[in-house]
Amino acid sequence: MNLSELEARRARIDQIDSVLVRLVAARQRQVAIIAALKAGPDSVRDPARIAAVLARVQSTARRCGLDEAIAIPVWRELLERSAEAQQMLLALARQADPSP
Repeated sequence: MNLSELEARRARIDQIDSVLVRLVAARQRQVAIIAALKAGPDSVRDPARIAAVLARVQSTARRCGLDEAIAIPVWRELLERSAEAQQMLLALARQADPSP
């Protein structure tokens, strides 16, 4: 592989990364909306939902040729950070409206 091809491949990765960031940002906006629909911090993590998401990601990764050793840890981290964001949003909402 020559230097110009390497640079072109890296530029393509940079483009893909930009798309991924926009998609994750869109997902994050949905996470925030969903947080407002949840009963409280105890309802943030739903093991059945987590299992379903990971199963869907695993299946999609297989179909798309994405190594599951990459896909599953990435989504586990994404799900965990999303849950933490929802907990923070719910805590802020409670502080703003301390009524029982």
